Amino acid sequence: MKRKSNWHIGIATLSILFSGQSIAMGKNATKFEWEATESAPRHYPMEVIRGTLIFHGEKEQGLYIPSGGTLKSGWGHPISSHSTGSEPKPLPDRLKIYFFSYAEKQFYKGEFDLPYEKILALFRDGTEVHPHVDPDGSTRPAYSRIMVGIAPGGAVAVWLIAPRKTEVFFGQAQKVELEPSAAFNLPFKDKQDSDAYIADELSNALKPEELESLKRNGIPFGLWARYRNCYNWQPTVSKGHGIEHARIIYLNGESILNWDLVDKKELDSQKPVPMKVSFGSVLDGDKYFPEVEFEEFETMAAFEKLGANGKKVYLEFDPRLPLTQTKVRLYNDKESIELKKFIAK
Repeated sequence: MKRKSNWHIGIATLSILFSGQSIAMGKNATKFEWEATESAPRHYPMEVIRGTLIFHGEKEQGLYIPSGGTLKSGWGHPISSHSTGSEPKPLPDRLKIYFFSYAEKQFYKGEFDLPYEKILALFRDGTEVHPHVDPDGSTRPAYSRIMVGIAPGGAVAVWLIAPRKTEVFFGQAQKVELEPSAAFNLPFKDKQDSDAYIADELSNALKPEELESLKRNGIPFGLWARYRNCYNWQPTVSKGHGIEHARIIYLNGESILNWDLVDKKELDSQKPVPMKVSFGSVLDGDKYFPEVEFEEFETMAAFEKLGANGKKVYLEFDPRLPLTQTKVRLYNDKESIELKKFIAK
């Protein structure tokens, strides 16, 4: 059966370019240039059936979330957006959404109140106080898109993104029964026909080994909530090395582009477990920028053990040449765990 068009994915890059050109509107602004996008886990394909980020003070009017197409970009990674023009819009205070989990063969429905004051404060700060500074010295708003993430079990997250990425909401949608023909806008003859379509979509979205893993291990319900657990930690390097320009991407989808390693407040704040860390360091007299991508379950287990009860922990990098030989460990004042399953490059 012919799949609905995914034309909106093809304009994602163009939309990103336009979204970075928002105009600062003053410290008391309540309208901004922003677009909506969506996200879903890499190994558990999802689909937005329909959804709306409802404008503050409105009953139903808002900006629609791109729908249609099987989503699998990775948790916290934007997939698509539709250009809505340069006219500033109110920010949302509610979210209504219907979506489908292919791995479960289950529809979900959610209606949530969003933290409007927090969203407004972040947009204002990212426009007037702490805009993003590009390498050429030009500035642009820190946030220009609002991303809605959907995951198995009904997990729903909302982030402000581009170029910063900050989670502002996490909630739980409820299971709902929808007629597949109406939901997918396809003329299924019967349940057997719709089940075959769903199975085909899942097979097309996953590699054979990913599909086999899903069948063998099932769905890790609760994983996306676990990503949000925070710890008091900071990156550091082994003796004889320096670290600068640290960039962190967290498991919960958030990111920080340039961690201020001398900011006491930042160093002592609670943060999620990292998914990827890159930083500058001098090796044999030359500047290198190692990038380390972690295996999520190994890293979460280490943080859960050593960072429990608010204990301060350090993620120490021992950069080496070639960079693939870099070593990493997590330690507190009593214990140390050497990580083994990461990829360094």
